Amino acid sequence: MIFEIDRRSVTEGDVVEINWQCEGAEEVKLTIDNGFRSSEMSLETSGNKKFRLNRSKGKTHLTLTVKTEGKEHHKTIDVRVKKMPTIKADTVDNNGKKMGLLSQWWQKGMTNWHNFMAKVNLALSALPERKQVIVKMMTLLGVMLIVSAIWPKAYNFIMVALIVYLAIALIRK
Repeated sequence: MIFEIDRRSVTEGDVVEINWQCEGAEEVKLTIDNGFRSSEMSLETSGNKKFRLNRSKGKTHLTLTVKTEGKEHHKTIDVRVKKMPTIKADTVDNNGKKMGLLSQWWQKGMTNWHNFMAKVNLALSALPERKQVIVKMMTLLGVMLIVSAIWPKAYNFIMVALIVYLAIALIRK
């Protein structure tokens, strides 16, 4: 039985080529075990095949099993599979300038805020108009309570803002 591989050390995603020759074999099978899963395939008695070795737990075992005269013979080749190097990219703004950590944090926060508000507006649009006003009032009162607990002088400002909001809502109707 001849079983060879073109290289025994690769990086994830590389292609390897195996060659085999098993004169007088009744059955030839190849098993590929990358540590996560194992797959098996039947082969001709001789030939060559190329494989891309993607995911591996460090070593991929290629085992050629040959059945001759009722007996099985095995030959295993281990291929060391190195992880693909991680590429670190910088975050850039719309002008192509590198963004600092604070800018990245702010942009992510604003994206999350806009997504949240879009979901809130979608949920509100499903409610009848009167219930929309009630939800907005309850939200405003909740914010008022939280802010006034932290900063008591804000209570008067928030009450004035609430009165202005209600007056505008009445005038529009």
